[in-house]
Amino acid sequence: MKSGVVSSTELMKAYADRIGAEYRFDHNITIAGKVVNVPIYYEPANPLVSDEFDVYDNVALVDIDVYPVDDLTDSMFDLLDGEDAGICTEPKQPYFRTIYNSGGINSQIDKKWAELCSRVWGIEYPTDELGRPEVFNTGVVVISKAGLQKMKNTWPKFQEYVNNMNNFPRFYRLFQDYFSAFIHLPGFNLKRLPNEWNCYMHKVGAHPDAKIGDNRPDNAKLVHVMFRTADDWPAAALHQITNKPVSEWRLPVNKNWPNDG
Repeated sequence: MKSGVVSSTELMKAYADRIGAEYRFDHNITIAGKVVNVPIYYEPANPLVSDEFDVYDNVALVDIDVYPVDDLTDSMFDLLDGEDAGICTEPKQPYFRTIYNSGGINSQIDKKWAELCSRVWGIEYPTDELGRPEVFNTGVVVISKAGLQKMKNTWPKFQEYVNNMNNFPRFYRLFQDYFSAFIHLPGFNLKRLPNEWNCYMHKVGAHPDAKIGDNRPDNAKLVHVMFRTADDWPAAALHQITNKPVSEWRLPVNKNWPNDG
């Protein structure tokens, strides 16, 4: 496995131990991928398919490029108070999608996607104050026992969703947008989690004007390291990104990073 994956899974296992949770890393375990034709991108959805997860009070889905800050003891399972599920937004993405077009992902396509979700499934998808569809990130999701059953019994099958998205760029057919759509079905009780529980770190813009998008507040809990190739970086570098200010990072990259060498 890549060094970043090893680091993330070890740190999340230690965090789970501290809060009294069971940690499960589905390494090369194909469950959700057997019921949809874009399999690798639906593997985070294993709990929505397998009965093995039904016994738990709550289930969290955490990407393997997410890292807890040092000595985190706050429990992500305390975030829900009767809601079906909780998820963080990417608050700056609606703006970025008006000025960038990466892989066909942009605000105009977002609006067409939301319109289709409304027409086919009756979803009232939320927008920001400028009418831009909001963006939710499935890198960290908490689901209650009741919420998991709603997902299994009332949400459309993965393949139905994918088939309806055939005319959209590939990104819109994947699990993140599937989940983002159906948490807004009528009768589903969604909680917006505080963004310190999914602080996404990414490159903003392109060479030669790329910048580091550091979205960590002072009380960051889980840091989502989305830099390209970061899962190949050593644990020490990923620890710096998670816990240190940018000025103290010493990363295995060219001196002009995040721009090209």
